[in-house]
Amino acid sequence: MVTQRKAMVIWIAFMVITALACGSFAPPESCGENIGGTADEVKFAQYFESMELVNQSTGQPGQEGEEGMEFAKGDTLAIRVASKSEVAVRACVQSRTGGGKIPFDQTQTLSQGQGTFSIGTLEPGSYVIRVIVNDTLVKNFPFVVK
Repeated sequence: MVTQRKAMVIWIAFMVITALACGSFAPPESCGENIGGTADEVKFAQYFESMELVNQSTGQPGQEGEEGMEFAKGDTLAIRVASKSEVAVRACVQSRTGGGKIPFDQTQTLSQGQGTFSIGTLEPGSYVIRVIVNDTLVKNFPFVVK
């Protein structure tokens, strides 16, 4: 009986350690305490005419899928923007899987008019780009890299 208990305790400890190592129980890293959820459409309209996530090489958006736009592994991603005025924009790419890391988090000042904010390439996975102006979320781009 004692041997079965020890075996059970060892098995449970092994399963817990394995689960923690996988990171599935940990939340993904955050772009900030108040960054997430619904974007502020009024603030977006204050600064931008339009904004689109595209393949930087082709200029085309990804195909629409169940989890947002879909891009291929190796595609260089960019946000194409039409700004109403000069504005500092933060783009934070957040993984949507447990334990996911933030692979990109940069701020760039965009001039009035057409511009591009290069994100680069990402490993396969499910992501969301949080576009932030003055610590306010103005746009979400959910997408998948396959």
